[in-house]
Amino acid sequence: MSTTAPTTDTRTITVQTEADQHKIEVEPGITLRQALRRHGHSPHNAVTDIANCGGRGHCGLCVVEIVEGAPPPTQALDSTLSGMGVGRLSCLVTVDHDMTVRL
Repeated sequence: MSTTAPTTDTRTITVQTEADQHKIEVEPGITLRQALRRHGHSPHNAVTDIANCGGRGHCGLCVVEIVEGAPPPTQALDSTLSGMGVGRLSCLVTVDHDMTVRL
């Protein structure tokens, strides 16, 4: 009888900052904000890290630039910001495939 180890289904997020670039592996279905924060990369600055809506898509303070692999916006505020070229709300982006983001 043969047993096989379960496969881990993950997505790769390449995080670009001014200083460097990191690759993180995350489970699909997580929000981009959750993924970034779990791996020590905040979409917030020192002020907005304290004063934000906690990932509910109301404040517009977790904006990131998705360089590659951006899924289409599904919420009005995210769609508006994306259409204006401002960026995407990381709390409203579900990671369902590999992507590259710039913080």
